[in-house]
Amino acid sequence: MSKNKSIQKLLKVNQHKKILLGLSRTRKALSYISWSKKTKSKIVTIGGTSAKFSIINIFKKILIKNKNSFAATYSPHIKSVVERMEVNSKFIGLNQLKKILNKIYKMPVRLTEFEMLCVAFAEYIKNKKIEYTLGEMGLFGRKDAIRALFPTPDIHVISPISFDHLHWLKNKKRNLKTLKEIVYEKTSFLKAKRIYIAKQGSDSLKFIKYYLKNKKCFYYGRDFSLKKKKGKYFYQDSKQSFIINSNLLGDFMYENAVLAIKIAIDEGISPSIIKRSLKNITMPGRMQEIKSGRLRKGLPKSTLIFADGGHNSLSSKSVCTALSSKYKNKDLYAIISMISSKDPSSFLKPFKSFKKIFFVNMKQSNIYPKESLNKISKKLNIPSAVSKDCYEAIKTVSNKKNAIFLITGSFYYLQEII
Repeated sequence: MSKNKSIQKLLKVNQHKKILLGLSRTRKALSYISWSKKTKSKIVTIGGTSAKFSIINIFKKILIKNKNSFAATYSPHIKSVVERMEVNSKFIGLNQLKKILNKIYKMPVRLTEFEMLCVAFAEYIKNKKIEYTLGEMGLFGRKDAIRALFPTPDIHVISPISFDHLHWLKNKKRNLKTLKEIVYEKTSFLKAKRIYIAKQGSDSLKFIKYYLKNKKCFYYGRDFSLKKKKGKYFYQDSKQSFIINSNLLGDFMYENAVLAIKIAIDEGISPSIIKRSLKNITMPGRMQEIKSGRLRKGLPKSTLIFADGGHNSLSSKSVCTALSSKYKNKDLYAIISMISSKDPSSFLKPFKSFKKIFFVNMKQSNIYPKESLNKISKKLNIPSAVSKDCYEAIKTVSNKKNAIFLITGSFYYLQEII
């Protein structure tokens, strides 16, 4: 059995078979490893719906250029579960992770997979001397396991909040159906010294301000912003403005960047270091350009392939707008696979600017069947078809020299093909 498979087995053997809300299990497990909530490391947590990894990854790049030591935990992973935690740009080793999970396995408490990985991260970093600890929350907020690790962070970031994971976001009586309820779950508990709010929809912003009215907050559009002039992007606040030269794709990625820049500036990092750190940024599964491998076999250099794990309407709108704006004279194609808990109608609407969508099935058991997705697409008057897999979908396009492909809809599918 491979090390990766043995780790996956450890994660599944003693875990709850479904996602459960609450902090008590994680807190109990943390007590067995003598985890101290008090640390000399500066804690930065991030919650919300979309762009969490992008924001935290950009901030991490700035820390690296500034020669700050750091530890970070993310979700989900693409190729291996070790991607969930790193220290100073080095992922945890497979053997080390397996050893930690064996220790957790012996505890008299059953955890969800996400909780197990959060406790594993705590065990991994508890004796390390680091300047910053970065924690990306999972689906929740108020009852998220990351909060058990870091109840009072120095900095908390609220990424764009929208409708997603509604089947899990629920209280004791019913599922949460309103945006106000979702914002409450993701903001009402915050005890951070400083809170940074990404660009939000008007309704989300209204509710965020309501729940955080007595907190020290820094808002996109009020305290910092992104300015675009003649195709160039600029960071701007009340004291300064400077150009952002980066390979990031799309306005939404630069909106993420200015939030990370604002935090860095408030941390005393110079604009010159910040600017140098942003020149070349890559993020697995987030508008990631696929430059090699089986997907590119036999394709001309002019054909571009992007992979993005976005699975809600906010993500699809941002990605579609970015590609449509950047490649106006190209033929855009999407290859989409989704799990059954998502809302395909709202996700698919932004793809009306694409020439065609191909629907495929991934290996997950809880998929949204490609035939059903195709029917929804037809009702939305979006040209579409079903395909055996992404390789067949690419093969069927005749004019590949003028084609741009986007593979999206689920991180689970990206795990299978990247």
